Amino acid sequence: MKKAKLYWLLVFTFSFTLLMAEQAPLYLALSENPPLVPIEMRRPGYWISRHASPDSIMMDAKAIQAFNTQVIRKGGVSQLAEQPLSISEKGLQKSIDECFTLIRNTGKYDAQGAEIQESFWEELETLLNKNAIKDRNTSRFGFPIRFSNQRLAPYAGIITNSYLDNEFDYLQNSGFDISEPLIIRHESTDGKWYFANGRASMGWFLKEDIALMDRESWLRYQQGKDFIVTTSDKSDLYLDAARTDFWGLIRMGNRLPWVSETADYYEVLLPGAEGRTVFISKQDAHRGYLPFTARAVYELGLGALNAPYGWGDLNAEYDCSGLIKQVYQCFGIYLPRNGATQYTAGTAIYEFDTEETPQQREEILSQTAIPAATMLRFPGHIMIYLGSVDGKSYILHALWGIRIPPVEEQDKDQVIAVNRTVVSDLSLGLGSKKGSLLQRLTGFSRIMHEE
Repeated sequence: MKKAKLYWLLVFTFSFTLLMAEQAPLYLALSENPPLVPIEMRRPGYWISRHASPDSIMMDAKAIQAFNTQVIRKGGVSQLAEQPLSISEKGLQKSIDECFTLIRNTGKYDAQGAEIQESFWEELETLLNKNAIKDRNTSRFGFPIRFSNQRLAPYAGIITNSYLDNEFDYLQNSGFDISEPLIIRHESTDGKWYFANGRASMGWFLKEDIALMDRESWLRYQQGKDFIVTTSDKSDLYLDAARTDFWGLIRMGNRLPWVSETADYYEVLLPGAEGRTVFISKQDAHRGYLPFTARAVYELGLGALNAPYGWGDLNAEYDCSGLIKQVYQCFGIYLPRNGATQYTAGTAIYEFDTEETPQQREEILSQTAIPAATMLRFPGHIMIYLGSVDGKSYILHALWGIRIPPVEEQDKDQVIAVNRTVVSDLSLGLGSKKGSLLQRLTGFSRIMHEE
């Protein structure tokens, strides 16, 4: 009898394991042998040499300022310095509810693959501390002092939409680097989280990651005339001039107030009331914003080549829109966080229809798109146009996966996990049920001021 019970227990366990394994996403590993593109195309110099005027200024400081104003007007980016000093009960509750509803409607599993129960959501909702919201809620001001995750709810664990698909943590809204300005609106019930908004997104931050400042100091820190901009994919910050005492990392596109410099490094100011400084190699930064040229876009963007994909900047990496946002911030261009709003922030150049052949689409791109200043898009993905070679368009993008045809016609597309920033043409996905990147394109826009 005991043997029979054990037999059926093993059968049930094995069957349950198979069932759960079938629910888990199956990704194929990418081999770049042969590579996606010839190895020369991975180098900035290849694209610089093909560009008609790689050192021409595509927008000067005045035009960039006008473009940023245009972006704010269109939505997706806010001018934090002009935000009111308090927020209404209705406005704050709406913002908190929007974030919570988004994760509540999409989150299904925890990191171990267990289905999330209603009791979890009820407990998480109590942490929102909505009973503490007043008629008017005074704002505070601060900056991250280390790379910080912005979450849709005050919870650090992983919540996914698919079983064991932990690469896509649906709680993750965005990532914030040291020195990115925040307006703090609210605190969680347990006192461990701030609800805050940055220029382009809002959500919850661990309080331990944030340095508070009075408003005048907060404005002075971000508006100073003498500053450096980080220009490497990721850079190290040190507490000492010998660069042996590591403080933390910072990604490209962030500005820090300049204090002093030597032949090898800049000394810059950290946010906070203490006046603490850190040191960064001159190889990783530039005094002031970079001139907006094609050369600089190629060097910055391809400097992030092979950086791991990070959904919502998870693990301080880039997703498709995060990469674009950080690259163009090096020039003082502030784009929205989401690919759809990034696309509309630019000046629309062309909208594709379903009648064009692949060859016609390639011709339109080669004749109309401006290399290094054009964003190509379809719903769910956005890319930087590098240029066209022999009738093919090439792009730089942070890419999670490539769709390929299924083994059986009735099955779903197979997915090859690329999981990094790559240079490719637009043929990826050809033959899959959704089609190639070229076939899926809906349009392209240019980063330029609309006169």
